[in-house]
This record gives sequence, C-alpha cells and structure tokens, in this order.
Amino acid sequence: MTENKKNPDTLRSARWFAPDDLRAFGHRSRAMQMGYAPEEWKGRPVIAILNTWSDAQPCHMHFKSRVDDVKRGILMAGGFPMELPALSLSESFLKPTTMLYRNLLAMDAEELLRGHPVDGVVLMGGCDKTTPALLLGATSMNIPAIYLPAGPMLRGNWKGKTLGSGSDAWKYWDERRAGKISDKDWVDVEAGIARSYGTCMTMGTASTMTAIAESIGMTLPGASSIPAADAGHIRMASECGRRIVEMVWEDLTPKKIQTRKAFENAITVAMAMGCSTNAIIHLIAQARRAGQDIGLEDFEKASRKVPVIANVRPSGDKYLMEDFYYAGGLPGLMSRIKSHLHLDSLTVTGRTLGENIARAEVYNDDVIRTVENPIYAEGALAVLKGNLAPDGCVIKPSACDP
Repeated sequence: MTENKKNPDTLRSARWFAPDDLRAFGHRSRAMQMGYAPEEWKGRPVIAILNTWSDAQPCHMHFKSRVDDVKRGILMAGGFPMELPALSLSESFLKPTTMLYRNLLAMDAEELLRGHPVDGVVLMGGCDKTTPALLLGATSMNIPAIYLPAGPMLRGNWKGKTLGSGSDAWKYWDERRAGKISDKDWVDVEAGIARSYGTCMTMGTASTMTAIAESIGMTLPGASSIPAADAGHIRMASECGRRIVEMVWEDLTPKKIQTRKAFENAITVAMAMGCSTNAIIHLIAQARRAGQDIGLEDFEKASRKVPVIANVRPSGDKYLMEDFYYAGGLPGLMSRIKSHLHLDSLTVTGRTLGENIARAEVYNDDVIRTVENPIYAEGALAVLKGNLAPDGCVIKPSACDP
C-alpha cells in the first residue's frame, strides 16, 4: 500500500485550489463566499459525503443529523468535509421500482465524485439499492471510499408480539381479510411494524447488502449490524469520518480492497446469513465493476459448503437484526465460518479481515448458530438449471417450507 506521507501536493483537490491562476482563484473565492477560510481547506484532504437522505426515505431519516457526526470525525482527523446530496431511492415510495434507478444512482455517485474537488468519500446508504449503487459509483471513480450503513430499525411490536418487516405485513393482511383482526388492529400493526428510522430489520435486501459491503471490506468492522437508533451508530459515523482522512493519505482505494477473494468472502457470508436472492443481482454487478469475474457458479459452489447459521427471519424462525447485533453481529458470524473465508483480504481499516475479527465473539448460540447446529445445512441460495432456465435461476430453500 503506497503512502502519500501527508504531502498536500499529492491531493486531487489541490488541482482546484492550489494553482496560482485565474481558475483556481475562482474556486477559492467561491469557497470563501460560503464562509470558509483558506486555512480550513489548504493542505487538507477534501472529503465528499454522499448523503442519500430525503424526506421520502424513511430508512435514512437519521442521515439528516448523522452527516454532522461524519463531519465531526473528518474535522477531527484534519480533513475538510463537503456534503453532496445523492438520489435517495426509497424502497417504500418510489414507483415502479427502485431497481429501475440503481444504475442512475451509480452514475450520480461516480459523476459527483469525478466532477468535484474531493480526495476521498464517505458513502451514506442502506436502503436496498443504495448500497450496491453507491459502491458501483465509488468503485468506478476509485478514490479512497468508506461505506456507512444506515443500520436496521428496531424490532417491531404489536400487543407484545415481535413484528418483522415484510413477513408480518403479509401475515396480518391475511388475518384482516379473514376477519380475524379489526381495522383498528390493522392501523396499530402499521404503526408498530416500523417504529424507528433505519432499514428493514429482517434479513432482506438491505441487511444483506450492507453485510456484503462489510464482508468485502468496505465498512468498519461490525458497522453493518448496528441498529440505526443505537448510540453506537453515531460513534461509528464519526469514526468513518476520521478513518477516511487517513485512507486518503494511505491512498487506500476500492481496487486495492475489492479483489476476487473479497467477493468470495461476500458470497460466503451471504450464504451463512440467509441472504436475499437480490444478493446475486447486485454482487455480480459490483464484482464485475471492480474487474472480478464473479458469476452464478460461484454462488452455487458456496451454497454447497456454507450452512446458514444466522437465525434471523425469514430463514430463521424468530429473531431479527437487533437480536443479531446483540449476539455478536457480523464479526461474530464471520468468526464461526473462518475456515471458509480469505482472512488475508485487505479492508478499509488498513488491516486484514482476519485481524478485524480476531477478537470477535458470539454471545447467543441460538441467534448465531455453530456450523454443527445450523438453521439450514446448505447455503441460503441454490442455483438451478434446466429446460425452463438454461442459463440458471435462483431459489432460496433456507426460507421455504421443507
């Protein structure tokens, strides 16, 4: 890993601010127009914060204030923060489907970074398509980048029953159609199933993709499991700000992290977590954007040897992401499948995956099972080929009735 040794002349942003010419005069003047003094940016890494907050994005409601925690970390480490709004892609509101716009956010992210005087970036996302989209854009741009996951919302609750995103909506809708619960009950279920900011707290696409971002090495250790409403999430946001400044001086870019081994780790972790089938669509895109030839056969290979050990709905029968975090989170899960992981893979910490999880523990053996006592003996997904799908199709046997 090359080091810039804190030489301001190596900074990309210096192309905008450092020259003694009329063009740079304009850049400096406009920065001063916003109230910044030259001492605030001169010789400092300029850090973009791509923020996918919007008033139509419940998963990212806390990003409106969380961005200030990121800025605090950047300033502490000697950087200069620059918040840049990006498409929010709300799974809850955007029609006809957010998948239509995933690549639009990828392009948005890439061009925001390409066109502005920035040296590194903190990517703020979490809702389903935002994670792969932001990583796709940052990978193409290939400046130092760290991903800040929104985190899952708190467990749902209604009349003492624990509710999970998606699955219980279908369940109680059927109960209402059958006349077993009242209109008032239905409204209370609506209110109780989503009672804090954050992403779905089941093992849906959001938690799948943030876990994949972590297992690739693009987040801080344990970042993907922290509930959005937990104070630890605020501390993680600030740490992202501090760490990205150091990554700039180290020239630690996505290409150095996103190797084939990193994507194989992501597939392995996805299988053990009981991942969403959407993992295949996004992970293959991410890998190929990084120049790694990952395909369906890699998922099929992993599914035959990595059991599902995360007892989180819908593959699990009872627990949600909040429980998973208390049980040890993703580092805890990875500590139980070490033999299947490439522990020498580099991460955004500047350390290897093995070093990051060296002290990881599991605190509840029912939430994060051992490989000898799995939820499902094979991986979460299976790839099938036949006359109906000659190029392959995907099923999720871990969440099916046997």
